[in-house]
Amino acid sequence: MNSTTSAIIVGGGIIGSTIALDLIRAGVHCTLIEKGALLQEASTAAAGMLGAQVEIHQPGAFYELCRLSQQVYPEWAKELEHLSGVSPQYIDQGILRIAWNEEDEHELRSRLEWIQDAVWMEAAAMREWEPSIATNVRGGMYFPKDHQVHPVHLAKALQAALYKQDCDIREWTPVFNLIERGGRVVGVRTSEGELYADQVILCAGAWSHALTEPLGFQLPMFPSKGQCISVKTSAPIIKKTIFTKGCYIVPKQDGSMLIGATQEEAGFDKRCHVSAVSALHTKATTLLPALEQAELISTWAGLRPGTRDGLPYLGTSSKLPGLIYSTGHYRNGILLAPGTGKLVRQLVLGQKPDMDLSAFAPDRIFATVE
Repeated sequence: MNSTTSAIIVGGGIIGSTIALDLIRAGVHCTLIEKGALLQEASTAAAGMLGAQVEIHQPGAFYELCRLSQQVYPEWAKELEHLSGVSPQYIDQGILRIAWNEEDEHELRSRLEWIQDAVWMEAAAMREWEPSIATNVRGGMYFPKDHQVHPVHLAKALQAALYKQDCDIREWTPVFNLIERGGRVVGVRTSEGELYADQVILCAGAWSHALTEPLGFQLPMFPSKGQCISVKTSAPIIKKTIFTKGCYIVPKQDGSMLIGATQEEAGFDKRCHVSAVSALHTKATTLLPALEQAELISTWAGLRPGTRDGLPYLGTSSKLPGLIYSTGHYRNGILLAPGTGKLVRQLVLGQKPDMDLSAFAPDRIFATVE
C-alpha cells in the first residue's frame, strides 16, 4: 500500500467521514461522496451517548466492537480537536441507568456477570449525585466509562479536520450505481459522472441497499426513525446522563438537555409528531420532575440505518469483491465511529483487523435465507 492508493467512500455521515479521515492520515487518497450535505441525517440527529455498556444487553461480538471503539474514543476526540481546532465536547461524567421496579433491577444486576466497569447503586446514593432524580426510583446501575459527545460539535470538528487534510469532498452528489467490471466493484456512477478507485467503501446508511440490489446482492436494511427534543431549565439540574426504558436525558455544556428517542419503522418520513414529543417529555418528567416547566428548544428526527439482526455490516463479501461494507450501525454510529474507522483502515491497508469481523460479515445474510 502506498500514497497512490485510492478509495471512494459512499456516504458522508459519521461513519464515512471518520473512515475518510483515518485513510487520509494513512496516506490513502480519498474521495468522500454524499448525496446531500456532509454529516447530516442520523449523524447529527442523535444525543451523542457513548453507551458501550448501558445499551448492550448481552455479551458477544457487538459488545466487543462497542468496547473497542469506546476504548479509543478519548484519545481520538483529543486528536480530532487538535486536527480541527473544534471541540467535540467530550464529557466523561458516565451514565446512570435507572431501575423502577424489581424486574428492572434483576435485568441490570444480571449484566454484572459479564460487563466491565459497572456498579449497582441504591436510590439514595444516586440522588446524592443527582438530587433531581425522582424519589420513587428503585435504584440503578452506574456506568462510569459510558461518556458522551455533542453530535453537532463532533460533526463540525470532523468536517473541519477533513477539509484541513485536503479530502476530496463531493457534497450534493448522488451515487446512482456501483460500477462492476470483471466481477469486481471498481467505482461509482454519480450525478457528476463516473469515478474509479482501488477500493470502494459503502457507508450510505439506510440507503445502502439501493446500491447493492442492482448487482444482485439484497442487503436487508431499513430506516428507523428516532424523534428527539431539546429542553433547557433556568439552571442545570443534572451532570450525568440519565437513562431508563424508553427515555434518556443527556446534559450538554451549553445547559441544554437532549431527550430521546423514539424507535419507529416509518419509512423515510422524518417529520416530528406532537404525540411523540409529548410522550418523550412525559417520560423525562417522570424521571426528572424539574423538567415539568423546562423551556422547549427544538425537536427533530433522524433515520437510523437498521439491520434485522441488530448487527452492522462490516467487512467484505464474496458476492461483490472490491467493496468494503461499513453500514447498518443503527443507533450506535457515533459510538462506533472511531473503532470502525480503525478497522476499515486496516482492511484497506491489508492488515489484520484488531478484532474478528466474521459476526458482521455481509455474507451472513445467506445463512438466514437458506
